[in-house]
Amino acid sequence: MGDPDSPTVSVSLSSPTDIPAVLNRAGIDYVSVHDHRLLAIYHTAILNVTTDPHPLSDVQTLEVECWEDPIPSRADGKSSQDILQDFSDVFD
Repeated sequence: MGDPDSPTVSVSLSSPTDIPAVLNRAGIDYVSVHDHRLLAIYHTAILNVTTDPHPLSDVQTLEVECWEDPIPSRADGKSSQDILQDFSDVFD
């Protein structure tokens, strides 16, 4: 993966979830890399989302890593860890 010091969060979902569909409903931009990975742009941060071994379209757990911190002027004073938590809350 990326930098071992990058903030990371694991998200467990109550039922199988289509991650791209959730992001589309929330208006969050993303780029699919392959069936188990996408890059999301959230509050100008770049987040690496992985779902191995299940595909993004049918998953109950995902890992989210902050690859690039948000632009300070757009982060509203939030840390990378705060951004990850806010992003994770989209799936509740």
